[in-house]
Amino acid sequence: MDIYKDFNFRLREYILKKHGSVSAFCRAAGIKYPAQMTPYLKGESIPGKKMLEKLANDGADVDWIMHGKRHRTLAGMGTRLMTSGYKVEMEQIMRRMRLLCQQMDEALSASFDAYAVLSGDLVLEEFTSSFEKFLGYAPAALKGTLFTALIHPDERKSVREQMISDNGNGAASDLSCRMQAADGSYVPVDWCFYCNSGMSNDRKEYVVLASKADDAS
Repeated sequence: MDIYKDFNFRLREYILKKHGSVSAFCRAAGIKYPAQMTPYLKGESIPGKKMLEKLANDGADVDWIMHGKRHRTLAGMGTRLMTSGYKVEMEQIMRRMRLLCQQMDEALSASFDAYAVLSGDLVLEEFTSSFEKFLGYAPAALKGTLFTALIHPDERKSVREQMISDNGNGAASDLSCRMQAADGSYVPVDWCFYCNSGMSNDRKEYVVLASKADDAS
């Protein structure tokens, strides 16, 4: 109970400052009987999940009420994640990650040297560190770089056309081409990509795996 010490006083302070009375808060929060608040306001009972959600939906700083510490993350994110809109968004993100993991299962069973995620515009967005090490670039040097700019000019057009024409409904595509290393040389690379089109606003992204070709020097 020490971690919740005096939560009842902070709860009462919040309610009275925002609503003027416990009854007004109950009306706003959809609590039928104001007497339900009595155990919380007396410190006899700790608010459970449903009550904390009602407080969060009402705009309360739940961390402050329960622990006496102001939540200082951007825009009160910790509290706002408890609201239904943010729950939906987080669930969508988690579904996307589970889908990517499922799509990558077979590919990840094979050995590879580099892994990255590209935007629909073929720009290196996430997990670039292994690609930078793979091609000898400094850390973060490739983030925001157009992926096809790394490919030899003689092969660049065909690779780009193959990638942007993929509608995301097929299997991973295997390719071999030359990629530019940090020293300006081109090294032969075996790689594959999977187009993921199961995103909002009809956006696409590409998951890329790569390894040095057998004839790489």
